[in-house]
Amino acid sequence: MSNDENLVSSDEAIDEEVTQSDLVHERLRESPIKRWIVLDGNRYALTALFSIVVLLVCAIIGFAGYIPVTDPETATTLVAAIVGGTLPFITIVLAINQLVLSQELGWPGDLADRFEAMASFRRDVEALTGVTVSPAAPADFLQLVVESVVDRAETLESAADRVDDPELATLLEEFADAVTSEGKIVSDALEDADFGTFDALSSVLGHFNGAHLYAARTIREEYGSELPDDAADTLSVLVELFGHLAVARQSFKTLYMQHELAHLSKLLLVVGFPTLLGGGIFMMTYSSIIDAVGDPTLLVLVVSVVVTVVFLPFIVLLVYTFRIASIASRTADFGPFVPRVDFEE
Repeated sequence: MSNDENLVSSDEAIDEEVTQSDLVHERLRESPIKRWIVLDGNRYALTALFSIVVLLVCAIIGFAGYIPVTDPETATTLVAAIVGGTLPFITIVLAINQLVLSQELGWPGDLADRFEAMASFRRDVEALTGVTVSPAAPADFLQLVVESVVDRAETLESAADRVDDPELATLLEEFADAVTSEGKIVSDALEDADFGTFDALSSVLGHFNGAHLYAARTIREEYGSELPDDAADTLSVLVELFGHLAVARQSFKTLYMQHELAHLSKLLLVVGFPTLLGGGIFMMTYSSIIDAVGDPTLLVLVVSVVVTVVFLPFIVLLVYTFRIASIASRTADFGPFVPRVDFEE
């Protein structure tokens, strides 16, 4: 395979070579239902959905006669085991808060350096995109960079008509068309996104990976002398924009992670307290509940509801950490590195 063919097919290789590494950037070609569960779904709705599943499973097992609900020892032992497993959540919450605070706290000098680094990054993007003040909202900022990438790619595609080498002209057109098509997909998603950090991050997951940057740099180095001056300059700007887009995505991912972890720790405390209290009361009063209710069918429903309630902190932890872990794995490649693609030189 020639270098030209390899550059054009680098994006396809990301989708085909799926066995080289798990901790890499991942194309989002799964079904809408899977994507909703993994990433875009409302975490409260997912928590309710999984809680209903737990409730139904417990009820089915109970109605099948596998849970002797008239025996107080069996039900209270199960609830006690789950409640005992809930206690370590206090340690988890403290660890999460410590992680978040370690990123937020700092001395004036450190904070000034961080602020200057962010301001410098914004100035670099403003210089490349031609705006005086770049947007502050994550979705708007990414929209600005993506639209600039699309504009430069269209300029590069139009410059291909002035290239003497037909193979190079074809390569430029196909590269520009791939970048433009992907940019328009992301741009449309950002237009519909709210200005929240995750909405902006979700729009660029699976797009503008290091393969674009690699292809642009290789074309510039291999064919720079054959390109018109304006096309070479456009290619250099594209290389910088791809780099800034990668930095912006990772920055917004960091912001989202900090916000989500802090929210998760608060939610675990809110859910964990009534779980411990309710589980404790149930264990002390279940013998009286059996005498008061008497009907095994109602007792199955009571036990199923109590088990679902005490299991709630585990469900909350599951739905939140699963999205956090999924985002981390899908954006593990950063900048010029593309672990999943095996480039042939």
